[in-house]
Amino acid sequence: MRDELGLTFPVAYGLTESEFEPLGGWWTTDHHGRYMQPVELLISRGGVVFGSMYASGPVGRMSVDEVLVAIRGREQRS
Repeated sequence: MRDELGLTFPVAYGLTESEFEPLGGWWTTDHHGRYMQPVELLISRGGVVFGSMYASGPVGRMSVDEVLVAIRGREQRS
């Protein structure tokens, strides 16, 4: 996927718990099983993280509209 999209930054997918833990990842166990909580990052063209979200449930995660507002606002200030 990384090569197909021409991404030049590291992309992680399918990490084990021991691989993700040093990065600050959080795993949980519930009726769905044991799984990693998602981390959302907005990365500028210059490679700077300008937005992030780490939520243990759907409330608080970024919607597409919120991401677009953040990106457009960032581009207008540039």
